[in-house]
Amino acid sequence: LLSTTQCSVVQALEAASLKPAQLIRAYPSKGTLDVGADADFVVLTDDLFVKMVYIAGDLYEENTFN
Repeated sequence: LLSTTQCSVVQALEAASLKPAQLIRAYPSKGTLDVGADADFVVLTDDLFVKMVYIAGDLYEENTFN
């Protein structure tokens, strides 16, 4: 998305998380890091590669999901 548009990193991340959650009516339990939301999120490197994934608060490091 970043390479084909003029969007910012924040806009790209929202397009991949918040907006889809809102579209399928899973927000606010998905698509946000607010209190009470599911603890599902991805930690990215500076160049936006997946480094870690948290699902329901449990850590899945890179070598466990490749």
